[in-house]
Amino acid sequence: MHKIRDSRRILVVLLVLVMSMTGCGSIRLIAPYDQKIDDGVTDLQKATAEFFTGIERQGGSTPTDYQNHTRFYDYCKVSLSGLIVRAGALSANSLTLQQLEILRQQFQDLEADDQKMGIPQAAVPQYEKAFNRTFTAILTLEVAKKERKTEGAGE
Repeated sequence: MHKIRDSRRILVVLLVLVMSMTGCGSIRLIAPYDQKIDDGVTDLQKATAEFFTGIERQGGSTPTDYQNHTRFYDYCKVSLSGLIVRAGALSANSLTLQQLEILRQQFQDLEADDQKMGIPQAAVPQYEKAFNRTFTAILTLEVAKKERKTEGAGE
């Protein structure tokens, strides 16, 4: 009877020790805030807003105008490539990577539409809203990471 009671006590003590040790360690389920991703996405959003403003100002675009837009698309591809590589280098950053991949697909779709049929002036607000939703999602996540880091600093 004493052996069973002693075994239970030892088990309880070990369980408490294990729980307290794991409670002291930090478990990171998401990557830390990254200023370069924040800045890169913000710059890309500004370039995209500038692009749509120009399309809207000129009354839309036609497929022949696509050649005038290749510099913008190249900039977006290169910027996104750098952001994706950087986000991939950080562990536990799959949410940011997924959002950046969605953004990359949006730019690919926009470029394909621009090349095939142009961008009608009436469609610009819808394109802008779709892109801004994605930009906002990415930046909201980065800001939340930053806030979490600041809150954790006082603990």
